[in-house]
Parts: sequence; C-alpha cells; structure tokens
Amino acid sequence: MRALVKAVTLASIITASAFASAEPMDDSVSAVMSPSIPLEALRPLSLVGRSELNVAFFKVFDSELYTLSGEWEAPDHSFRFLLTYRRNISGRFLAKQTEKEWNHLGLNDARRAAWEAQVLEMWPDVSKGDKIVFDVDERGISRFYYNGTWVGTIEDPDFAPAFIAIWLSPETSRPAHREGLLAGS
Repeated sequence: MRALVKAVTLASIITASAFASAEPMDDSVSAVMSPSIPLEALRPLSLVGRSELNVAFFKVFDSELYTLSGEWEAPDHSFRFLLTYRRNISGRFLAKQTEKEWNHLGLNDARRAAWEAQVLEMWPDVSKGDKIVFDVDERGISRFYYNGTWVGTIEDPDFAPAFIAIWLSPETSRPAHREGLLAGS
C-alpha cells in the first residue's frame, strides 16, 4: 500500500511539474495540455449522418457527425465527429494523412505546421475498435478524446473548420464518405 501511495505521489509531482513548465508553441496556436471536460459530460448533440470509409477493399473507419440541431450548416462550433477504427493504424500515419488531405484541399495557413505538430503529438496509435472523438464547443475550441479519455485541446477557433474540411469540404478526396455524413443536410 505504501508503494502505491509513493507511486501516485510521484506521478502527481511529475504531472504537475510538466503542466507548470508547459509553454504554448507560439502566440497564435496553443495546445492546452490540462485537465479537460470529460467526454460523458459534454453537451448532448443530435446525429447528422454516418458513413464508412473504405480504401480499396479495406475498411478503415466508421464515422458519425453530430450537431446541436442534427443538421450540418457548416458550423465552426458545436459539433462532434466520432471515428471508430476498423484496423490498426499508427498515430504518425494518421497525422501524416491530415497533412496529405490538407495538401489536397490546398490549405495555406501560416498556422498549419503548428497544427500538424499538435495533431502528431496528441494522436495515439489506434487498434481495431478504438474511437477518436473530435469535439468542438460553442467557442470553437477543439478537444480530442481517445476511447473516452481526453488527449489534447487546440484552442485556435480556426483549426476546427480546417480540420473537419478533410471530410466535409465539397473538395474532399472522399466525396461518397462526405455524402453519407451529411445525409442530405
């Protein structure tokens, strides 16, 4: 029991010192690595649509899009995007895929490299059945959850529209997937 108390105390000290010394990457983009709202405590949203992403013969993930009204009106706040992976994929590959999709969309933003670094830092390797939730609140703050546990936040409100554009832009590389997510919205 004493060993457990020492381990918990040591972990608390390490965590507290890491948070105390954390500095934002730059003034315009901040990855907040502090306790966040638990996934189950987030506001209730209504399903807009769902889709399955297949590449060649491989099922990659199932996805669901939620908003306050259940309709997609290109909001830059108050939506949630849920990905349920159907195969094992490294976090590094997922982050690189974000870069590839932004290239496809022609995203030119001075903050893009910082956003890519933040996504790379927070995204874990996923296994079949794992879930990543991208939740954007009323203020445009983006939070990521992995299997229900918060993994990171990007406070820049311009990140959310750029990130969700990967799947929902009319120029997305996967138009059939977009169609399923929007379900006629």
